[in-house]
Amino acid sequence: MYRGLCLCLIVGSLVAAGCGSSDQADLDLSLEGLRIPPEPVSTDKNDYPVFPGADSGADPAVSPEDGGAGFTGEGWQTNTDFDLIGDPGAVRGGTLRQAMMTDFPTTLRYRGPNVTAWNAMLHGLVYETLLDLHPTSLEYIPSLATHWQIADDQQSFRFRINPNARWSDGTPVAAEDVVATWKLNVDPGLQDPGAMVVFSNFEEPVAESKYIVSVRAKTEDWQNFLNFSASLYVYPAHVIHDLTGEAYIRDYGYRMLPGTGPYIVYEEDIDRGNMLTISRRQDYWAEDSRNNVGIANFDAIEQIVVRDRNLEFEMFKRGDTDYFYVQRAQRWVEELDYTNIQRGLNQKRKIFNHNPQGVQGIAMNTRRAPFDDIRVRKALRHLFNREAMVENLMYNEYLMMDSIYPGSIYENTDNEKVRFDPAEALRLLAEAGWNTQNSAGRLTRGGTPLNLEITYYDQQSERFLTVFQEDLRRVGITLNLRLVTWETLIKLLDERSFDMVTIAYTGSTFPNPEATLHSSLADQDNSNNITGFRNQRADEIIAEYKTAFDLENRVRLLQELDGLVTDAHHWILEWTAPYERVVYWNKFGQPRGMLSRVGDYRDIPSFWWIDPERTRELAAALGDSSIRPGAGQTEERYWLDFARFEEEEVNPVTR
Repeated sequence: MYRGLCLCLIVGSLVAAGCGSSDQADLDLSLEGLRIPPEPVSTDKNDYPVFPGADSGADPAVSPEDGGAGFTGEGWQTNTDFDLIGDPGAVRGGTLRQAMMTDFPTTLRYRGPNVTAWNAMLHGLVYETLLDLHPTSLEYIPSLATHWQIADDQQSFRFRINPNARWSDGTPVAAEDVVATWKLNVDPGLQDPGAMVVFSNFEEPVAESKYIVSVRAKTEDWQNFLNFSASLYVYPAHVIHDLTGEAYIRDYGYRMLPGTGPYIVYEEDIDRGNMLTISRRQDYWAEDSRNNVGIANFDAIEQIVVRDRNLEFEMFKRGDTDYFYVQRAQRWVEELDYTNIQRGLNQKRKIFNHNPQGVQGIAMNTRRAPFDDIRVRKALRHLFNREAMVENLMYNEYLMMDSIYPGSIYENTDNEKVRFDPAEALRLLAEAGWNTQNSAGRLTRGGTPLNLEITYYDQQSERFLTVFQEDLRRVGITLNLRLVTWETLIKLLDERSFDMVTIAYTGSTFPNPEATLHSSLADQDNSNNITGFRNQRADEIIAEYKTAFDLENRVRLLQELDGLVTDAHHWILEWTAPYERVVYWNKFGQPRGMLSRVGDYRDIPSFWWIDPERTRELAAALGDSSIRPGAGQTEERYWLDFARFEEEEVNPVTR
């Protein structure tokens, strides 16, 4: 049976420029250097070892009892029964070219000021945590650690480091790396209140031996093990042992510490303002581990800065990039029926899964007037005609968002459904003192007109922001629209220098409200409590939530918290959808479901691969208009079907 070894197959190069199609002259159809697994490809997880070459890289000076070679794992936990995550038939090699955000990232760091979901994606490719969560079962699986122990009090934990684990500079991974990483994360100079809240809840970890590290939480919290084992990207102690938080921010904005993950970013591959290349390591220590089978397949991931989404779409159609993440419903409905879609050269997919939806909308800075008045905030929600926007601008592709946990078990279905109601808005504004109009028809209080400003980075947002602006004008409110770069927007958010801002946050399978909603973060810069939310009962709920080991109790608590947050009207909530929309050149292979069960489009660099057969067919079709690979099925519902199958297995129906 095939056991994860790859044969290196060098095949010819096919380039679009040689296919008689000048429209796609920049499309990369090279097959050179692809590494194709031999036939037959086994789908039996047991044919792929969890710990290949077990302990072969162990320091002979370390005893089995201290985690060295011969370690038995007796009295420890591990998981060697998990299913494959990627597709074992995936082909490795090639380059994925994708557009980055509309501006070059403010930093490559994941900790400290000015970081975003993009930084989390990058660090997930370059660094590893002690354990991973299997994206289908959400069970713990080994990563840097092979085994773990959880004390009966749920506050003390031990981990055994895999002796084979290596940093990209060749240095073995050791327990002291975990200790040094924790110290950096709790250094006040890091200016990362969220990390401080999470990791200061632990006492300093102890390197019991080269391969065994232990840590104790200061308080009882069901998230403690999750936070320490699967949220702490481990950094190399031999580089950061004397690095302060201030020095890390200063010195590692645009260079990266050595990592243990499958990818690396070389300094010469950082073209600030234009492009960044993420390269696959040829010496990745866990290349053949079961949890990496069919994962991290591209040899290079080129991240190209495109500052205009319309230009990005045209670049995709021209072949400058390999896929396009479709954010606009209008584009999905009206603009994705061109010739290459009809022929199947480009494929479009609406991918349904169980990706947790985050909050999206217009965040109001309650530290500033007039947003410190709940009546004004609620009035603005009543003046945001999202019903008409969804119907007229978005083709009813979206659902109204009435929760900070939309579509999840944590959503409070009793939340008030705030809808467009100018009369109610004017009543609330009058109650707040904005009850007279000047000669220009502008709403005033004490003679001062009501002037507001929204900061945004995506010019496409103007479609609905101008609708909002016009509806506000009709009732006498002036709204200024301020377009900035992504880099500037993140800086303004972190410094709290905004009135209102359009922003979206990714959701979490295991929400951690302390890092986003606790009152202690309300006035701290660089935290995710961007609106300044503070509520005593919310703090009490967060404290109760931390000690709620029962899921039903956690659901009850977060539903109450959801009600408190939405009733505070810190957000003009927008809309949500339980799917991802992408259009891509038909040269890729994908696992079942196309993305992971709980992932989003950012899974593409990890889960997809270059498919040689499809690439050859695409090259032929570009040179011969009679060749039609076929459009394929637009909607991908594998994970929804999977969930129904799970439910039937748990609750079988007698027929």
